[in-house]
Amino acid sequence: MNALPVFTNVTLTPEQVASAFWNMGSDEQVRFFAELDRQAGVMLCLQMAAVVHEMALLDTETQVHAINGFRTMLMHAADYAATANEYRALRAHSEIDAMVRSAKRSVTHGY
Repeated sequence: MNALPVFTNVTLTPEQVASAFWNMGSDEQVRFFAELDRQAGVMLCLQMAAVVHEMALLDTETQVHAINGFRTMLMHAADYAATANEYRALRAHSEIDAMVRSAKRSVTHGY
């Protein structure tokens, strides 16, 4: 028997979304951010401005955690992104060096 797809609408709370995100592996979180970028595009910038505005209006423990979580992701991620670019460049340089050594050996040894 073939299974039929089932479609439904579910509303998730912010707590459920956060829990789902936290329980993902790093590879799934990468896909999450890729999909967020695809869906939001340039509007993500405006949405983040709205989020920061909303955090500024709160005067609760939620606001403290919201700002801390946002700041942690934003500030550290910026450093990590720069480091990732440096890592990719170093890795590419190392691979090029290995290809050059291999090519030199081929020329020197005739194979």
